[in-house]
Amino acid sequence: TLASELLAEHEHPVPGDQFDVCGRRQRVVTPIVEELQRQATHEHPALQVQIGGNVRAPGIYPLEPEMRVSDLIRAGGGLAEEAYSLEAELARYSIGSGEVRVTETRVVDLSRSLAGVHEADLLLSAYDYVRINRKPEWNTTWTVTLDGEVRFPGEYRVSRGESLRQVLERAGGLTEVAYPEGSVFLRERLKEQEQEQIQMLARRMESDLTTMSLQMAETGGSDALTTGRELLNQLRTTEATGRLVIDASHLTSDELELRDGDTLLVPKRPQVVTVLGEIQRNTSHLYDERLSRDDYISLSGGLTRRADKRRIYVVRANGSVIAKRDSKWLGRGKRFEIRPGDTIVVPLDTDSVRPLTFWSSVTQILYQGAIAIAAVRSFE
Repeated sequence: TLASELLAEHEHPVPGDQFDVCGRRQRVVTPIVEELQRQATHEHPALQVQIGGNVRAPGIYPLEPEMRVSDLIRAGGGLAEEAYSLEAELARYSIGSGEVRVTETRVVDLSRSLAGVHEADLLLSAYDYVRINRKPEWNTTWTVTLDGEVRFPGEYRVSRGESLRQVLERAGGLTEVAYPEGSVFLRERLKEQEQEQIQMLARRMESDLTTMSLQMAETGGSDALTTGRELLNQLRTTEATGRLVIDASHLTSDELELRDGDTLLVPKRPQVVTVLGEIQRNTSHLYDERLSRDDYISLSGGLTRRADKRRIYVVRANGSVIAKRDSKWLGRGKRFEIRPGDTIVVPLDTDSVRPLTFWSSVTQILYQGAIAIAAVRSFE
């Protein structure tokens, strides 16, 4: 029979041609199937069956006398490596009342069928379709990266549902000089979302600046236009990082589940505090627990005339933002609590140049993006 001939060809492949099982079979089978279709009539349907899914040579094959599911699988080159060998699905078509085509599906006990159990190896009818599924999670090969102060840094394969704590244990944990409070966690999906947001804001800002320039053409321009164009140029060159703010507890609990492409960067304990934004000189200073937020700003030359004194904030080493309205800011004597690795950000006073309402959000994205990029590049 044809199925036997095809099976024999599979068992004795042509040297160097073992990956062309599907092509060789179809070259033999296609003319036969086309002839069967030409001969088909209303009373005598085409004697053909089909197999799809995870077999080596899916396609349409002639229906032979007493042909069963196992015969069709052999005609299709056998199960592929990723095939789910416990169950399959058989779709059968028939003509019901009113000349309507009706579809019936049945579950095939594939393991018993291939083992030669007669009652499990279903007999096929014309136009039957057998689908071989893929093993669950077959294509789920997630890789995460651990770098910095990890005992065994590098790339690790993880399974669905595995937590950051579990993969850290596999990596031997953190070194003695690690600073878990300053861990940088990056996620690819967040990076894509951030980049979309940046592009959207840039388009919106460009459109609004065009409108504003037309409105102010008679007055000869304004500080708002100049400031807006500076922000737009910076926004266009901003790189998304996809940073997810985590704290030290996420390294020792199962709360954070990993995704493909995640990266954890664990730094050494930092020794500096950085000040940037609307100050005379963006710089870093050696951490001194005796110094306050305002002390570090003074060491950087003080505020510029465009600084927004009311909205100064601090970005912690882990990426979290602490604003003045948060009670955690204040320590004894109402002094701002500054920690090693903090970045003090003095934002632009956008109200003074009468901007559009979202400009303050743009400035925050620019500053925090710069901090995140600097944190990532410190590991390169």
